[in-house]
Amino acid sequence: MATQTVQEISHLQKANATSSAQLQITSDELQQTLRLAGLLQTSLELDSVLNFFLDATTNVVDFEGAQFKNDDIQYSFQYGKMDRHTCSYRLRLADEFLGEITFSRKRRFSQPDIVQLENLLTQTLYPIRNSILYKRALVASKIDPLTGINNRAAFDNTLVREVERSHRHNLPLSLLVIDIDHFKNVNDTLGHSAGDKILQDLSKCIADTLRSTDTLYRYGGEEFVVILAGTANNGAELVAERLRSEIAHFPFTYNKSKLKITASLGIASLSKRDDAKRLFNKADAALYKAKNAGRNCIHHYRKPRKAK
Repeated sequence: MATQTVQEISHLQKANATSSAQLQITSDELQQTLRLAGLLQTSLELDSVLNFFLDATTNVVDFEGAQFKNDDIQYSFQYGKMDRHTCSYRLRLADEFLGEITFSRKRRFSQPDIVQLENLLTQTLYPIRNSILYKRALVASKIDPLTGINNRAAFDNTLVREVERSHRHNLPLSLLVIDIDHFKNVNDTLGHSAGDKILQDLSKCIADTLRSTDTLYRYGGEEFVVILAGTANNGAELVAERLRSEIAHFPFTYNKSKLKITASLGIASLSKRDDAKRLFNKADAALYKAKNAGRNCIHHYRKPRKAK
């Protein structure tokens, strides 16, 4: 039968080793431990920290594979190949749960192996905690705090990447720019709390209407953008019209009063000459055409004709 050991490692445990089963640390092992401690401080990327740790650990304790998982940040990491016998540890720093790591190999883990693993694991707690904090900070920096959707920084990075990918693989790409009609009137008459609620409700309305391949961003103020990967002109117009209609019929309310909210949408599709900036400018220009056409409508960018 396969064996499994599940224990908890915290920063309060074993500064040097444990009980009467403590191993004598050789000079080579001490040097390995010092090298590991140095490596763990060289990166804030969780993948790198775990790779450094597991590469070093294989020189001390023999194992075929390892897994690390933290459901709170939706992160999992696989190292090598998992086998019959496992030894698992829940990692904790003070009251913060950092994740669970599992080692695996064909034969049972001996008590000396377990002591060695525990000694090494105590060195990873702070580096792993720092990497998790870094990962959370990166995620937070790309999220709009009011609506909970992607923000402009995330949009700028993603659009450049999508444009390059579309050019490289000759794939269609379209962009929608969405602007709430007469939004200033809402803030002026009902206050900014009403405006904030409309932005939150609009984000949900758009997100619920989009396809799984589309990505939504708050560009700023009352303006939103949608990247339509793999979508050409006709498909983009269908998505835009569906969004316009859903927004016009969405039951916006504030303080139990119903509000009539509409939006105008500009559409642009990628051409061979476009970079990310030019594609956005085309969609933005189309948006202003929609505004000038009476609002609550969509407009697809058309290349201006040359005067004869």
